[in-house]
Amino acid sequence: MNEETIDLSTLWGIIRKKLGLIIIVTILITMISGIITFFFIEPEYRSTVAVFISDERSGTAVTETINDINMYQKLVDTYAEIAKSRTVAEDVIANLNLDMTVGTLQGMVSTSPKGNTQFLNLSVTSTDRELAYNVTNQMARSLKAVSRELRGTDIVQILDPANVPAGPSSPNIQMNLAIGFVLGMMLSVFMVFLLEFMDKTVKDPDFINNELKLPVLAAIPFSGDNA
Repeated sequence: MNEETIDLSTLWGIIRKKLGLIIIVTILITMISGIITFFFIEPEYRSTVAVFISDERSGTAVTETINDINMYQKLVDTYAEIAKSRTVAEDVIANLNLDMTVGTLQGMVSTSPKGNTQFLNLSVTSTDRELAYNVTNQMARSLKAVSRELRGTDIVQILDPANVPAGPSSPNIQMNLAIGFVLGMMLSVFMVFLLEFMDKTVKDPDFINNELKLPVLAAIPFSGDNA
């Protein structure tokens, strides 16, 4: 227990002695993180449309059971995969006359079922906000068209059409600055400890007593006037 206390006090002493260097390095790395975020990372915009996967029996009186609810949820999961399919991507590209590959468009698309409901969110992320908006709305329309071809009926209802993104969804400036701050602090502390433990020069009598276990017989005082 005593050795652990001595070690912790020694480490804290090193940090206090080099606190200025730690602060400078931390601020420097945080600033670099901010510069990279502002000037080198291209902002991306995300547009989302909400669709409702309806029940084919909605025109009749239906008493929902647990099996019905499970069926709806599986249907939503199925349509989440259909939305990311090649067929839907090709329909979007054809309708918008886009100059991109199917793989590129599929990489822009993400889907997320809304909890345990019949709602499905379709999202498109792009560096062009207008493109994200147009592709998102067309993807919902293409999903409806593909649904009609697959099932012979349209069970996809567009609930909330997408809007033009007001601002970028990424990069997250606050998060990047926080990461830069934490990384800078960790690197600066590691650098201070590394330099301290690599430095074996004698700086004071305590080093001789504590590290070399030798008694101090005499010391020559240093005076700037005598230098």
